[in-house]
Amino acid sequence: MSRRGLPLYRVSAVYLPREGTEDETIVMRFDCIERRIAQFFYSYGHYLASNPLPFIVFPVLFTLAMATGFLHMQPLTDAVYLFTPLGAPSKVERQAIHEKWPLSDDNYIAGRAVTQNRETQVIALARDDGNILEPHCSEAVYRLDAYIRNRVEVLYEQQYYSYEDLCLQYKGDGCPDNKHVRRISDLYNHGFNITFPYFRFGTEGGYLGAALGGVSLMKTEKGSTILASARAWFLIYHLKFHPANISYISGLWEKELESHLSAYPEDPYIKITYFHSQTLADELGRNADTLMPRFVIAFVSLLVFSMLCSIAFINKTYYIDWVLSKPILAILGVINAGMGIVTSIGTLLLLGLPYSDIVSVMPFLVVAVGTDNMFLMVAAMRRTSRCLPVADRMAGCMSDAAVSILITATTDAFSFGVGAITSLPAVHIFCVYTGVTFFAAFLAIFTRLEDSGRNSILGRITLTDSDVKVATLSERLFKLGSRPEPTKGNVVEETAITKFFRDWYAPLLMNDVVRAITMGWFLVYLFFAYYGVSQIKEGLEPTNLLVQDSYAVPHYKLLQQYFWKYGATLQVVVNNAPDLRNAASRDRIHAMVGDFATTRHSIGMESVQFWMYEMESYYHDSLSMKIVDDAFYSMLRHWLASKHSNPWIEDIYWADSKDTNVTVKSFRFLIGMYDISATKDQKDATLLFREVASRWPEYNITTFMPLWLFTDQYAIIVPNTVYH
Repeated sequence: MSRRGLPLYRVSAVYLPREGTEDETIVMRFDCIERRIAQFFYSYGHYLASNPLPFIVFPVLFTLAMATGFLHMQPLTDAVYLFTPLGAPSKVERQAIHEKWPLSDDNYIAGRAVTQNRETQVIALARDDGNILEPHCSEAVYRLDAYIRNRVEVLYEQQYYSYEDLCLQYKGDGCPDNKHVRRISDLYNHGFNITFPYFRFGTEGGYLGAALGGVSLMKTEKGSTILASARAWFLIYHLKFHPANISYISGLWEKELESHLSAYPEDPYIKITYFHSQTLADELGRNADTLMPRFVIAFVSLLVFSMLCSIAFINKTYYIDWVLSKPILAILGVINAGMGIVTSIGTLLLLGLPYSDIVSVMPFLVVAVGTDNMFLMVAAMRRTSRCLPVADRMAGCMSDAAVSILITATTDAFSFGVGAITSLPAVHIFCVYTGVTFFAAFLAIFTRLEDSGRNSILGRITLTDSDVKVATLSERLFKLGSRPEPTKGNVVEETAITKFFRDWYAPLLMNDVVRAITMGWFLVYLFFAYYGVSQIKEGLEPTNLLVQDSYAVPHYKLLQQYFWKYGATLQVVVNNAPDLRNAASRDRIHAMVGDFATTRHSIGMESVQFWMYEMESYYHDSLSMKIVDDAFYSMLRHWLASKHSNPWIEDIYWADSKDTNVTVKSFRFLIGMYDISATKDQKDATLLFREVASRWPEYNITTFMPLWLFTDQYAIIVPNTVYH
């Protein structure tokens, strides 16, 4: 250090002039930024040591003012918003379906909805690896369904609302029922062959792949696939979510259903799991609530650790040096980090930024970084000469430590700032300011106490360490304090840890044998690090968002085990439909459907739900007629009108053509998917079906299922990780 306390910097290259020449000295320095920062903080520390009070009062008042932002805190809990990338393709794909087939009170068809708003899912699983199609299990599921429909009610403004009052319907036909549970079971137990995943009985049919889970299949002599057994039924109860007052009542009903199912008597034949549209939001809130006790424990642990680390001892004794020991300063250092948390969150709330429960992990990071900065400043002060005036010591301390703190804080802020492009953790940026104001002011005050030889806690003059032999026991315990000894060269107090690393660890590390061993261990470390990275699984498992005892965890596990492995449906929208009066166009549509149905994540053609296939079956099989090309659209309208409340009409989007004839502008069909349990498989399936859609650009095809909203996140994990 220089005489002023400023750090000296190494000159990288110096060219001195030769005697008798006009050469100039050229000095190459690489500290132009650091030197200026150090000079600024030197002056800053000098001023702060003389005027510490404003640097204490202003941060406290500012923190209190910003803390008023907590009065405006309304946590954002929408999991789709929080964990779906901005501008994700899945949002565009979902909107394409919303625009053509908006979900309303009278056009609901189970399996066609693209929103899970006010949707409740219930899974009934047969106990003891049983067959859910057996009569006793079927009756248990039927009782459960009746209980949900008839027993669950909510009282709102002196009126009771049940499922029948709140459910989404189709063309006024009443609430969708689950009568298929009993019908399929009856047919199964009477020996009927139930084809799977699409079952047809006469002219009626339905897709069972998404409703039955854990199926075992067998082949008939004719080669068709039929049900041998199944493990679980999947039941859906979708409620109205518009207007807002009805949505609120539906939300109350969901909560009431949760309460009823949690207290539902244990059934000897089935186990039940459930999940509703508020579950993820509620459980994310619970997850944040569970962090609060842990944060308190971490905060207290840091306080104790900081206090213990601040203790210094009289040389060659076990008595505490109350001049150099600064436990209160250590406590203030941790509180300083806590003030940064309160200030940063409060400021962002006042600025109108939304708050998410995921930010609850931020205090752990900030307190740790803030405490680390506190240790840096204390260590820098310990490295200054105790013989210098307080102002010079503070100046030297700030010029040394503040540079390191600024660099680390700027690095953290930059890292989180880059992350703020796609997420919220930039809250950390606003925690930097307190590190070199509030704590530094207190450091100056405690350095004054040290300079005057006073007890850092009581503020009273201490006895010198030379008085140890004549001091009483109480004085040895609470009144001893060291003084600087410039005559002996004892102007800088070195800690035991400093001596250990300088005198023992560093020489040992420089030994040739130790260096060879260290290099070998480092290679082993790199091997295990590479192996660990290769085992990382991309994606966000829904169960990882929940607390371990959440009622939704077993539900997600059953979805992964039984329903996402086989049968989940994908909607495929043909936005630009060709002229279907042309037989070649229809053949090309058939080829396109086959392309989607025969991928490695598709069940096959037997899983396709397509109105054109049903129409062709109606005319070919029921009426023994062929499709007339020019009359295709009129034949389509006739088929749709042949059955009351024909649900297939909701898969067709009509438009007026130039010749005033009504034509099909867009349409959709569904296919069953295979093996999408793992997040990697979900991402692969998403990319695969989008790639298939790109093979048919003339149709402008979009594909969608609700999981796509989360799988889009998986595709950006690696690029974002590299980018950050």
